[in-house]
Amino acid sequence: MSAVKISSDEPFVYSIFGLQVPENGDKQMKQALQQEFDSLITPHATHIDLLVQDGCATPDKGETMIWLAYWKSQSQYLDWWTNEKTTEFWSNLTSSSGMWREVMMPNASRTQYMTSKSEPIGLGMLGTKISVGDKTGYWGCYRHRMAAHSTDKFTSPVERDLCRYGLAQNTRSTDQPWRVYMNHFPDNVCFVVEGQDHSKITPEENKYWHDNLETACTQWMEALFTAEPESGLWGSRMCYAPDTGTYRNSTPKALNYNKKVQLFYFKDLRHMERMGRSNKPHVELRSRFMGAYGPGGVMSTTGKLGLWVETTVLKNGEIECEYVGCEEGTGWMALAGHQEFQS
Repeated sequence: MSAVKISSDEPFVYSIFGLQVPENGDKQMKQALQQEFDSLITPHATHIDLLVQDGCATPDKGETMIWLAYWKSQSQYLDWWTNEKTTEFWSNLTSSSGMWREVMMPNASRTQYMTSKSEPIGLGMLGTKISVGDKTGYWGCYRHRMAAHSTDKFTSPVERDLCRYGLAQNTRSTDQPWRVYMNHFPDNVCFVVEGQDHSKITPEENKYWHDNLETACTQWMEALFTAEPESGLWGSRMCYAPDTGTYRNSTPKALNYNKKVQLFYFKDLRHMERMGRSNKPHVELRSRFMGAYGPGGVMSTTGKLGLWVETTVLKNGEIECEYVGCEEGTGWMALAGHQEFQS
């Protein structure tokens, strides 16, 4: 397992852009938007994962094309975001565009990354590969890998449970009511990226995964995506890279693909940790995985499964979101009616 050292001189940036493609929408218009935006962002971001999420605001109908983009610095991102071509593209979006952005600009002292892959992926593209040392294999190691943990408990100021519901009117643009902008968030929102890549596993490893880990993994993912408000899980997306092919034929469909990425927003790091410790399938999955892929395990020398996890604590002022012509309930829109998200 390896980690990454990212410069803390300037915030790095996650920018997640989405394009909603409703089941009965204008496919030609959406394809044109996708191609135009792809040509705008691809040459500039440090790394981009091109993903698909089933559904738009809900997983039932249509799909969402997602650009999960990583930028080494805030200035790198802003140079691109404020240039004439990008500004013109975004300002010309209409009520039928269905595009959104969720941008985070955290300090590296409040993030951690770990991967089993030998080559860098995701956040690993932003810095120098380092060893995780002894900060692995125990509950709380994610927290301990964050440099700021010794002076910050990362606790949310929000004491009540928040349900996802309708949109507050004061987040809408006056002249363009289909354009929703949000930049006020409670301190210590915890953003999590979890990724899995089965594309290089052998038939033997695939069988071992199916026999020993698949059921617990699926149950854990389903628990995350059906979590109740008291869990503190405020948002989730189950994504996949369709061009990587599949390694199984089951449900949910998104988990069939060789490469898949899940995106989560928790109330704070404590709620993420609590959910992991209290979910029986996750505890079982973690134990079995460490036993198989850890030192002396049956897959410790031959396993090719690629895993990575990124955990970032965000302060107010470090998150900016905008939804243009999107379905009600998309992303943070579903929580905008709560006073905690209103300045």
